Amino acid sequence: MTTRPRPERTLSPMTAVAGRLPVNQRGWAWELKQAGVRALAVLDEHGLRWQGRDSAPAPGSHPALARMADDLGGRKLVLDGVISPPRDKPSYRAFDVLRIDGHDLTAEPYAVRRKLLRSLGLSRSPVIEILPSHRGLGPAQLAQLARQHDAAGIVGKHLASPYRPGQASQDWIELDLLRGCEAVIGGWQPSQDHEPDHVGAVLLGVYTQARQLVYIGRVHSGFTDASRRALASVLEELATDSCPFTGRGPTGRDRNARWVRPTLIADVNYRAITADGRLRQPTWRGLRTDIDPRDQAWSGSLRLRLTHLAD
Repeated sequence: MTTRPRPERTLSPMTAVAGRLPVNQRGWAWELKQAGVRALAVLDEHGLRWQGRDSAPAPGSHPALARMADDLGGRKLVLDGVISPPRDKPSYRAFDVLRIDGHDLTAEPYAVRRKLLRSLGLSRSPVIEILPSHRGLGPAQLAQLARQHDAAGIVGKHLASPYRPGQASQDWIELDLLRGCEAVIGGWQPSQDHEPDHVGAVLLGVYTQARQLVYIGRVHSGFTDASRRALASVLEELATDSCPFTGRGPTGRDRNARWVRPTLIADVNYRAITADGRLRQPTWRGLRTDIDPRDQAWSGSLRLRLTHLAD
């Protein structure tokens, strides 16, 4: 590495773009997307300060992280990483280094910066973690890794990529993950785009330990015309006047529902779960005829599974 001190400039985080798994994965490394606040950690003899997007100061962090500068002996560094969410143990999860003792490293390849990051002795601070970088993993292995760590997504970084402050680059790609669950059908809505005897959306719920059916959202995509009609015929046989959901049930556009007895299980994929417990972007996969929601051996809780990397 040959770098010379340059006049220091204000930096802001580089960002990934939504993308697909490269056909040729050689030359790429993979990191698990972390929950928390993305921020640059600027450390020097004066202490620690945070830098967020557009060079704006990052939101407030754990006071416990203020010790980072002292732990590292006042060394001048600019790191990129994620501040852990408040519910977790205070930590800064670093995955890149942009500056060391005044030397600007942003033009260096990702592979070089990662090697330098590991050489800094950041483990001297108990509140700093280095986020692992993985190479040589196929789609199934990446999905398995994300499932093991309950990751929100996967970020691929080209080994030759420079760091482009404040920019989104194709050298960094973010892959969504599809998750799946088995949920109880509590109602449905007729289609507005097809015949009225076709399903437009299915209303889903999961049972609590107290055997109360809690509403988790509606699924309206993933059906074929034939499956919409066939499912409507099945659900009409289960019609009831009573809403089977307890607590916060369907609202707004879901109010014109036709209720059914909760005896069928749906198999769906989804992107994430919202803060209010709803499935985000669910997609229909089919009925699970091998599961009876009345069977106590099936807990009825939201069975999450990571299915595959999204296209």
